[in-house]
Amino acid sequence: MIKAMVVDDQTLLKETLIFMLNQDKDIEAIDGGGNGYEALEKCKEFRPDIVLMDIRMPKLDGINATNKIKEIYPHLKILILTTFEDEESIFEAMEKGADGYLVKDIKPDALVMAVKAAIQDLYVMHKNALDYLRKGINKTIAQKKSTSNAIECFDLTNKEITIIRHIVNGKSNKEIAEELNFTEGTVKNKVSRLLDKLGLKDRTQMVVFAIKNNLS
Repeated sequence: MIKAMVVDDQTLLKETLIFMLNQDKDIEAIDGGGNGYEALEKCKEFRPDIVLMDIRMPKLDGINATNKIKEIYPHLKILILTTFEDEESIFEAMEKGADGYLVKDIKPDALVMAVKAAIQDLYVMHKNALDYLRKGINKTIAQKKSTSNAIECFDLTNKEITIIRHIVNGKSNKEIAEELNFTEGTVKNKVSRLLDKLGLKDRTQMVVFAIKNNLS
C-alpha cells in the first residue's frame, strides 16, 4: 500500500485529490495540511511514501517545504502539484529535490499513474511543464552562446568583463577602483581602452552592449 499525503491550502481541492487517490486499491491518501509547516508535522506523524505538494501556500510555501522535508526524509517522494507552470518555479522545484511536477487539471487516472511512477523512482512531469522547461533550457543555452560569442569576438579578459559589469551597475571610476584595488586614473584609462576596443562612444552604449550580450 502506497501512503500518500496531499498538502494544499485550498480545502475543497485537497479533499477532491484525496478522494481521487483513495479510489485506487494500492493507495491510502490523507490530508497533509495547508502549509509547509503542517506538512512537516504530518510527515513526522504519518510517514508517507509520497507527498503531493502545492506551491503557493501561507507561512511556508511548497518549494521551501520540499527542501526541508527532503533534508529530513531524503527517500520520501514529493510531487509538486500546482497551477503554476512558469520555468522559474519548475527549475526551483527541481533544485530543491522535487520528484515530479504536475498541474492541477490532471485527470484522476493520470494522477494515480504519476504517483505510482514516482514511487518507482521515475521523474514525472506534465507535458505543459515540460514545454516550459524546454523553453527555459533553450533560452539559457542561447544566452550562454551569445555571451561566449561576445567574449570571443572582442577577446574580452575576465578583468574587462568585471569592469563592464561594474559600469552596468552604475559604479563610478572611483568606486570601480576601490573594488579592484586600482587607482582611479588606471580605471579611467582601462574604460577608455575598453570603449575603443568595443567600438563604443560612451558608458551608456557599453551598458546596452552588456545587456544585449548577456554580460550584465
